[in-house]
Amino acid sequence: MNKPRTNYGLDLVIFVLFVATAGSGLLLWLVVPGGRENQSVTLLGWAHHDWVDLHLTAGVSMLVGTAVHLGLHWDWIQCVGRRLCGKLARQARIYFWLDSGMLLALGLIGASGLIAWLVLPGGGYRGGRNPAFAATWLGLSRHDWIELHWWAGLALMTLLITHLGLHWRWLVCSTRRYLLPRLRQTPAGAKP
Repeated sequence: MNKPRTNYGLDLVIFVLFVATAGSGLLLWLVVPGGRENQSVTLLGWAHHDWVDLHLTAGVSMLVGTAVHLGLHWDWIQCVGRRLCGKLARQARIYFWLDSGMLLALGLIGASGLIAWLVLPGGGYRGGRNPAFAATWLGLSRHDWIELHWWAGLALMTLLITHLGLHWRWLVCSTRRYLLPRLRQTPAGAKP
């Protein structure tokens, strides 16, 4: 197994899933919000529930991809974690705390999103037929969990931009090495 190529491919998939999740989340917030008064609002032929399906599918897939990513990097996590209070390179310490912040934000996003989706589902106008309209979980209402979901999502976006900036050289070199040669290849029988 070519570990750098596997890491790059997995990171690329997670990034695409992140863009799909964050993009659909922002669209749901700003362009196609839910509610009875917005049922006819569509974007690119998709209604609110279609964007929610994309958001959920991409978000859960991103969580699974991140779990695999953590598994592939578990040795580094353990090594740096053991040496965190001792002698450790400044760059490794920065990466560890930045990655820990991203993991915390992603955990809050995942937990709050799943709670709002599965534990405290929406109920339509003033609760509609949902008997659990005013329900809370751990003292927080559905609105509170969604608010936490948004703020954690914004924190993750900020931390991810910083993460990408710190790893920019690796990203450029890996893209040149693994992705660009594949894009330049011509199909069999085609003229270059």
